[in-house]
Amino acid sequence: MKVTSLLALAVFFSALFVVPLAADEVAVFEVRVPAMKCTGCAWSVTQELKKLDHVSDVYVDAKTKKAIIATDSEAAPDGKSVAAAVKNAGYEASGFTKLKVKFAEAKAALTGEKG
Repeated sequence: MKVTSLLALAVFFSALFVVPLAADEVAVFEVRVPAMKCTGCAWSVTQELKKLDHVSDVYVDAKTKKAIIATDSEAAPDGKSVAAAVKNAGYEASGFTKLKVKFAEAKAALTGEKG
């Protein structure tokens, strides 16, 4: 009886700690950064995009010259805000698009990973 109770408590408390780690994605966007050439470029763009309000995750891929942005609110940054952030990193942005897939799926498509 004690083992079952302890196991139930362990599962309950582990769920409390695991659930908050997954960000609630409201929307996922993609933007092209045509002049981006290297991982240093991607890092610079990533740092600027992470500063935007309501951005919960960012992945920037220099090979495909694209950035994927996940938001945690309907008050997500618009195309102008994203373009300004990319410009702060020293690049021009184009093609701001809302995606119909989750962040992990969009990232996997860019990296060629199965996910």
